[in-house]
Amino acid sequence: MTNHLPIVGKSALTILSSTIIVLPFMLLIQLSNGQSLLTVLPFVLFYTFRMTGIFFIRGIKTRLHSLSLLKLALYCGLLGCGFGILGILYFPSFIVAGFFLGLSGAWLPPANAATGQYLKTRDAVLHGNMVGSLVMLVLLGAALLLPAEFKYLVFFVIYGVMYGLALQTPNVITHYQVDADDLVETSYRYLILFVVFFILLFGLRSSRMLADTLAFDAVINSFFFIALLTVGLVTFWRRKVQRNVPNQLLCLTLINGAVGNYLFLFSSLYTAAFYGHREAFFYFYLPYVLGTLLAPKGMALLGTDIKRRSLVGIVVGLLMIVGTPLFPIGLFIVSLFKGTLNGWLTTSYQATTPIPEDKRLWVKYTLQNIGSILTQFLLMVLASVIILKDGHTIQDFFIMTTASTPTAESIQVVHGWNVVATTLVLAAIVLYGLIFSYQKKAGSSKSERS
Repeated sequence: MTNHLPIVGKSALTILSSTIIVLPFMLLIQLSNGQSLLTVLPFVLFYTFRMTGIFFIRGIKTRLHSLSLLKLALYCGLLGCGFGILGILYFPSFIVAGFFLGLSGAWLPPANAATGQYLKTRDAVLHGNMVGSLVMLVLLGAALLLPAEFKYLVFFVIYGVMYGLALQTPNVITHYQVDADDLVETSYRYLILFVVFFILLFGLRSSRMLADTLAFDAVINSFFFIALLTVGLVTFWRRKVQRNVPNQLLCLTLINGAVGNYLFLFSSLYTAAFYGHREAFFYFYLPYVLGTLLAPKGMALLGTDIKRRSLVGIVVGLLMIVGTPLFPIGLFIVSLFKGTLNGWLTTSYQATTPIPEDKRLWVKYTLQNIGSILTQFLLMVLASVIILKDGHTIQDFFIMTTASTPTAESIQVVHGWNVVATTLVLAAIVLYGLIFSYQKKAGSSKSERS
């Protein structure tokens, strides 16, 4: 039995890394009653730490490498599940659960990806078990469909067991060696971004869930200043470790983050307002998770031109999302090809040799989260403009995206938001393709003349 534990543990680790973003999100947001800050905090803390945790870990002096960060992320997740179980008896424990699960969500994907790439380059890849993975997924899906009085207990018990099994994976990796110079790269600027983004995201998510229009407006107005500050900081960072990231790779990483946030922020709110919260599992969560889990298999089918085909797939999926009846299919396609693009980016960053090997994917997730956060605020600005232009108030928008059942009014408003938001993401991808294809042709012509 012990010989099979690392295999089962690897299966659990893969599923956790793929679902830590969406499943706690889905569960904790249902705790909110829209009136009390206490009921909102579990979700808000989870989401805020999940988005900003990578800036924190890169902004403090630490001797952590990717394997030790993986262990820390798994222990945080295990603690989060433990407090989630206690939350059934004492609600404030859910707040602590949101905190720990948020940190796990921030650190687990980059640490797991970096460790996997390390083992891959040394022909020491650990493989999971397909049957075990399917059993875990079925159990998680069944738990989420249970009545509220049983759902949280069963989910956190299953998720906690999976975290315990996943801890077997780093424990069997005994040959992980990192150059001492790889451990010292840090910058206080990441701490600045952590604090600023944390405050803004906390204000944005809590004000939206509590329907506080004044706080929402203040956060949205602050976004413009923060966007300029972030662009300045990123530009300055070009003198630091990010200078080793080619411009084309940098822009594609930001787009990858933007697509990820479009999938999560826009799609979840759109589903709630267009189909109703009751349909969220089948119209949003299920297509999203299936696309994410099938992405590694999809990479093998795309051949050698993964980047271009992934971008084409994302564009096709986005066009299907605009065609509302095909929304869940389009969401699945975007999630699938976003996953294959993410895999291509992971491989590309791992080959960016000027960056310390252990920190290459940390850089990727840092830049990716910057693109994701900036897109989130931009989408909310667009939503505010559309709402006000149609003669509604921000309060109306809050009601539309939290109501149990959709109305003709909410369907009309969010459909307009769908067109604008999707066009924005499509424009970013098309602009990326035009600029860098032109540069490639210009470079080829210059080489031929010389």
